[in-house]
Amino acid sequence: MNSRRQFSIGNVKIGGDAPIVVQSMTNTDTLDVAATASQIERMAKAGAEMVRVTVPSMKEVETLRTVKGRLAETGAGNIPLIADVHFNPKVAEAVAPIVDKVRINPGNFTDKRNFSEKAMSEEEYQAALERMASRAKPLIEICRENGTAIRVGINHGSLCDRIVGRYGNTPEAMVASAMEWLEICTAYGFGNIVVSMKSSNVLTMMEATRLLHARMLERNLDFPLHLGVTEAGNGVEGRAKSAAGIGALLLSGIGDTIRVSLTEDPENEPPFAHKLVSSLKNIIPESVRINGTTLHFHDDESDYERWLCRAAAVTCNAHSRSKLTSLELSNPNFTKAQISETENIILQSCRIRLTNTEFIACPSCGRTQYDIQTVLSKVKERFSGHPNLKIGVMGCIVNGPGEMADADFGIVGATRGLVCVYEGKRRISAPIEVGAALDLLEKTIENSLER
Repeated sequence: MNSRRQFSIGNVKIGGDAPIVVQSMTNTDTLDVAATASQIERMAKAGAEMVRVTVPSMKEVETLRTVKGRLAETGAGNIPLIADVHFNPKVAEAVAPIVDKVRINPGNFTDKRNFSEKAMSEEEYQAALERMASRAKPLIEICRENGTAIRVGINHGSLCDRIVGRYGNTPEAMVASAMEWLEICTAYGFGNIVVSMKSSNVLTMMEATRLLHARMLERNLDFPLHLGVTEAGNGVEGRAKSAAGIGALLLSGIGDTIRVSLTEDPENEPPFAHKLVSSLKNIIPESVRINGTTLHFHDDESDYERWLCRAAAVTCNAHSRSKLTSLELSNPNFTKAQISETENIILQSCRIRLTNTEFIACPSCGRTQYDIQTVLSKVKERFSGHPNLKIGVMGCIVNGPGEMADADFGIVGATRGLVCVYEGKRRISAPIEVGAALDLLEKTIENSLER
């Protein structure tokens, strides 16, 4: 069930009997006050109820204060702002009095991710955990003093070496990382916490979230959960992935806030997120039938996106409980070709059957320094015909190499329009132009397929 604990982030209530809250994230350069404020206004008009903004360094801290002032002048000052901070606890502490929530990533708050899976001794592990707790205390105190919430944002692709060395790169590792922070915050008497368990793999995201939900119940902890499939991509495929993972959990009564992450303009995210939430109401149980390992779902919904949401959520929810191998949809409002294509898209989203290349693409943010939307389109155009291949298109190094650990190949943004090419976890190029990167990616994939 949804969190029983309720508190406010700015003027928005979450948890308890509050409705599901939709949020999104800017992709402008945060230092560009006009562009950032203008995009936040557009996102609010599109239905975003909270907006996250990247704060990579101290330079952006005061800029964010200016952005808040600009929003107040235009009448959009009530929308809660979330600071997205990686690597630097001092930045999190500095921005906490300005915003309504600070998102930190335990994988890089004090720990590191160097893809080493060497297990620490118990003494080393506890010493590292104590250092993290000590380093977290100033941020927790500042947030308490200013009424600022904290989102403990766990990313499957950026779990620290300490956690991976003990638990592997698994949903259990994600849960362990989250529980460490929940126990730290609880020990310091701080409770305005939201937790998220994100992955580009829909099934990993769902398993980790359900496991965390159960673990919190066991420990008598009750914190709101934020849901999202990170690096979902774009178009109907990106929407299907989000609908599958987020929708399945919502159908199970899990989740308090959501974000649909699309490699598109962020204004496109809130309308679909609201459509997802509303579409899951009043699904008739008799419309869902499982025969062996085949799911049959009949629906009369005439809006394609609402139908996609319902079908993807129902399928992924069923697959997570009893493994499916096939899907049969029926809807009188769509042609056989449309139905068949939608079945394949949903089966791919749930990783039941792969009929196309799997693309892992982040939605981008202010850290991205190249045109990721255009590059993703070019990558999909050139490399779509490989059903057993996973290709990542990532904005920057924060989650790029980590989330791409599940991919066979990928492109990660570097600086000033340049990108690096990866084969698995290994970087195989210096920062180069996009055209050269695509050519190298094609050559590398061809060589791999010939081996």
